Amino acid sequence: MNLSTLLKPALMLGLAATLPLSAQAQTAPASGVQIFGVLDAAVGSITPAAGVNALDKPINKQFSGGLSTSNWGVRGQEDLGEGRQAIFELSSFIRNESGAAGRSDALPAPVNVAADPYFSRAAWVGLSDAQLGRVRVGNVTTLLFVNSISSNSLGDSTTFSPINLLTFIGSPLSGGTAWANSVVYDSPVRAGLSGSLAYAASQNLGGPNSAARLAYGQGAFNTSIAWQSVNRNPVTYADGTSSNNTRAWQWAASYDFSPLKVFGHLGQIQNLGTAASPLAVRYRVWDLSASLPVGAGRWLAGYGSRTTGDTPVAVAATAAGGNVSRKVLTLGYDHHLSARTEVYVLASQDQTRTRQAGATPVLVNASGHSFAVGIRHRF
Repeated sequence: MNLSTLLKPALMLGLAATLPLSAQAQTAPASGVQIFGVLDAAVGSITPAAGVNALDKPINKQFSGGLSTSNWGVRGQEDLGEGRQAIFELSSFIRNESGAAGRSDALPAPVNVAADPYFSRAAWVGLSDAQLGRVRVGNVTTLLFVNSISSNSLGDSTTFSPINLLTFIGSPLSGGTAWANSVVYDSPVRAGLSGSLAYAASQNLGGPNSAARLAYGQGAFNTSIAWQSVNRNPVTYADGTSSNNTRAWQWAASYDFSPLKVFGHLGQIQNLGTAASPLAVRYRVWDLSASLPVGAGRWLAGYGSRTTGDTPVAVAATAAGGNVSRKVLTLGYDHHLSARTEVYVLASQDQTRTRQAGATPVLVNASGHSFAVGIRHRF
């Protein structure tokens, strides 16, 4: 399925957190409630998504979320007349291998990442106007994550997509993929241009956070840029594994050469540490990916890199993440059995360099491979 064909209706409907959320709904149904979701099940040999360390070995397992993190929810709208609507969405991650909610259980100290609440993927209500845009209030997908998944041949995969792994999983970035206590404004699309602004209040849960995104798309070309500022002290759910204050920006672009479609990102993550332990470490992040339709399927490829020229804090050789550099290469094939059901095979190589703590810090190299065969069904 071509991502660009999904982008336009998503901009109109502004519904799914796994699609761009920067546009105002203009042709949505007058009123109604819909149940939606995606179930993704895979079997394979997987190394840690957070980045391999010196002792990691692949684990054979069945899991949810090869191409998409499994989720389900309800969304709806009520026609208020004169081009205005009341809108809402409630959606939850689900581990279909066990039936448990969320993406993972809580991680113990020193990581201290809380388990996902039930509707941690999205829980917002808002108002939209065909001419003025829309405002959403609640738990909303971050604009940086929207920017990452909307210019990416591997979409919203957080298991195999290089840019998602380098930016959000085992990354120095804080803030995760959704912010609680958010107010988000999305402009209408005008001549292919749209924008979004987000603010997340502190309310004793870290923050405040702020973000902005500007997107442009016409014909075969799409581009966007996102910026965010995250103040995390303490960590809350959906927040990766960092309790630091961070700043980040990311430029994205794609071009459909028909049949080959090429995607790319270029950005930076700045780790500022905490008030008690300030840091000033910058990470450069970039990726290229491509999608080539063949019959009823697509060949997929992606390569990305995260590096720093600064000197980050040394950690144990067994720590995941590659705090000096991380490089991810992914190849795969996605075959459509129907408009809603796909089967896929994916393989990736993950390489990290970590500064080992000790009397004389040294760089420790690690490498791991992942492989999975899966099925994804949307409803």
